[in-house]
Amino acid sequence: MFIANPTAPINAGISGFDTHCNNSTNKPSGSYTYKALVSDGIKRRACSTANCSGGTSEHIDWVLKPNQQYKTNDGTTIIGTTNANGLFPVPLTNSIQPTAIDGSSDLVITGLNDNWTAGDDCNDWTGTGNGKYGAHIEVGIKAFSEATMACSDLINNTYKGKAICVEQ
Repeated sequence: MFIANPTAPINAGISGFDTHCNNSTNKPSGSYTYKALVSDGIKRRACSTANCSGGTSEHIDWVLKPNQQYKTNDGTTIIGTTNANGLFPVPLTNSIQPTAIDGSSDLVITGLNDNWTAGDDCNDWTGTGNGKYGAHIEVGIKAFSEATMACSDLINNTYKGKAICVEQ
């Protein structure tokens, strides 16, 4: 897993986030494909019920696999191991990225509520409304769901919201 640089494209839909991950300037070397850990509830979703009480059948194109260990882009630092529902139990073993990428914020755009259901998603990632975000330096659920912000603010010069990219 890695945090994509530069700022994520909040107005390009789920496929735009995935393209952003695969074209990122700090993508790890290799011929791997990455998808963004982001939800819109329609094209990509972790859970339709809190913490996927119905199991992995609730997933739609979800990027985390069940019972899978994930590491940072150094290939050795363990972030955590997902549970049978393809979700990270918290706290994580280590943060996804311990420092801000470009000296700005640690904000990562996810569209996730703190129970892994779909939250505010900038109107299906068209760039308007509000969006849920996390903080990649955190090890608790705040890594994926910290608060909601106006979409225009998610990508401004102060916040520069990034995407969490997961090897597929």
